[in-house]
Amino acid sequence: MRWLLPLLALCACNPDPGFPDEQVGYRDILDDGPTSAERGNIIISEILWSGTVRRDGEAWQWDPDDVFIELRNEGYLPVKVVDWFLIMEGPVYKTWRLPAPHDPDPTDDVEPSGVLQVGQEVFFAAKTSGCFPEPDGIMEGLEFPTTGDGFRLVLKDADERLVERAGSRSMPPYAGGYDLVVSRSMERINLMFGESGSSPNMWHHYTDNTDIDVPNNDRIAEDCRARTLASPGRANSPDYSGAYASGGFE
Repeated sequence: MRWLLPLLALCACNPDPGFPDEQVGYRDILDDGPTSAERGNIIISEILWSGTVRRDGEAWQWDPDDVFIELRNEGYLPVKVVDWFLIMEGPVYKTWRLPAPHDPDPTDDVEPSGVLQVGQEVFFAAKTSGCFPEPDGIMEGLEFPTTGDGFRLVLKDADERLVERAGSRSMPPYAGGYDLVVSRSMERINLMFGESGSSPNMWHHYTDNTDIDVPNNDRIAEDCRARTLASPGRANSPDYSGAYASGGFE
């Protein structure tokens, strides 16, 4: 019993040290500002890198500067991706910050939250004057090589933790493009246990699936839909190649 008394005194004099000041914090949805993320929770799910094709009177006009990227929340918690980093590596290196959500009607009292719910897609366009009048965010200066040169996108959260990579610096874009008639986006294959966005087998061209009950191109301006084939902010079109989409649990 005598040896137990010093031990009890020692325990009584050892208060909780609290949260370490030097440790990197993890931001959750309850904090003000952006959310942190773990790798693979938020993926780059679609890239329209080849521009849009819009009807102008009797002619069709190709606009290589009208581009977007789409993200999808594949995690189990809502996230706020404002102020995250998007880095393009390739012929040129550029860095953008993901913007605050676009407010299509600033006169009302409802402000968009910018929160990406589980399973939800969000897309950021280079401008609103083209084929995407109401994107979820506007990334001014967003651009991609249109010459077929390879590029890789790197997504990092606000604390610069790596979240996702898509594409390749040494290979041409995995899918999508402009063939002088239509422009198609590069879409991620929907798999429960998908590979990295750096794997070419995880991407396919947008497929024109007009037979589906709910169209996935409703966020494209009407005078663009016939020749701008993409699904911004909506579920991706199915992969009809049959090469990788069957998948399995093994």
